[in-house]
Amino acid sequence: MLAFLTQFAKAPKADIVFLYHDSKVQPAPAQYTDPLELLGDIQMLHLTQKQKEELRAKLRNDLVTGDEQEIWRHRALRKNLIHSLGQIV
Repeated sequence: MLAFLTQFAKAPKADIVFLYHDSKVQPAPAQYTDPLELLGDIQMLHLTQKQKEELRAKLRNDLVTGDEQEIWRHRALRKNLIHSLGQIV
């Protein structure tokens, strides 16, 4: 989680809208072919293909320094930040 939070050191002030909430009952995907699956449902973000590719690259980078479970645990925060700030994190 710290990996993507460090991106906000120079970010403008913004209000974070919490539209997404984690379900503690929903298990993380045991196997995945696309790193975006580690975020669960991202339909409300209305991402373009370019934005999805940028997000995939960031998730792959996070997998180098962390693991799938960390991404899964913080998926709602990440989606809320993307939605609220209008930038891929």
